[in-house]
Amino acid sequence: MDEGSPMTEAEFVPPDRVVPSGSERPPLSLTIPLYDEEGNVERVAGSLVDTFRKAGVPLTLILVDNGSRDGTREAVRRLEAAEPEVRGVYLDKNKGYGGGILAGMNSADTPLLGYMWGDAQVESSDVLRVYRRLVSDDADIAKARRVQRMDGWKRTIVTNVYNTATLWLFHVTSTDANGCPKMFTREAWEKLAPASTDWFLDPEIMIGVADQVLKLAEVDVISKARDFGTSKVGMGTVLEFLVNLSRKRLLG
Repeated sequence: MDEGSPMTEAEFVPPDRVVPSGSERPPLSLTIPLYDEEGNVERVAGSLVDTFRKAGVPLTLILVDNGSRDGTREAVRRLEAAEPEVRGVYLDKNKGYGGGILAGMNSADTPLLGYMWGDAQVESSDVLRVYRRLVSDDADIAKARRVQRMDGWKRTIVTNVYNTATLWLFHVTSTDANGCPKMFTREAWEKLAPASTDWFLDPEIMIGVADQVLKLAEVDVISKARDFGTSKVGMGTVLEFLVNLSRKRLLG
C-alpha cells in the first residue's frame, strides 16, 4: 500500500480484538431500525445471528419496521418466524430515526442493550467487538468509531458537521458522535433517558455521556459502502441537526 493511500478492509487490523476474560457473556438486545431496507435486512440479521451464536453470546435482535414502503416488513416477519433470536416491532407510520430506535430500545429486557443501522455498512464481527469492549472494559457505553468511510462525500460532510459542532459546543469526548453500533448497560441507558425522535438522538446521547461523565469505550471500524438501497441522510438532516443543537445549547 502506498504511503497516504486509504486502507482496504483486508489491510485494516483493529488494535483491540479483545475477548473478555472468563466466561461472562451477559445477554444483549440489539435494535435495528429499518426504513425501506428490504435489500439489506435479511443478510444483516442473518450475519449477526450467526456471529453471536458462534461466540456463545445470548442475543435478542429487535428489528423495527419503521413504516417501510417496500418489502421490509415481510422480510422481518420471515426472519421472526425462522430465527428464535429475532423479534419484530412493526410501526405503521414512520416515527423518525430516533423514534424507530426508541421503539425497539423500549421493548428490550436484557442487562445490555444497544442499536445499530440496517444498511450493512458495519461488519457483524465489528458489532461483536463493540459488545466485547463494553463487557471487558466494564464500560457504561461502547460504540464504533469510523476511522475510514466508503459511503461517499455527502455522508462525510454531514458527519464532520455533527462532530465539529458537538466537540466544540458540548465537549463530547468522541470524534465520531454518530458512530454505531452503540451499546449500553441498562443503568447507563436509564440515566441517559434519551427522547429525541429525529436525527438528534445520537448527539443527545453523546452529550449526556459527557455531562454525566460516563465511561466510554470505542472500537475502530471501517464503514463500508452500501450495496443496496440509499442513505436517508441528506443536507436537510444537517439543518435539522443545527436547529436542535442550537436549542440544546440555549435551553439546556
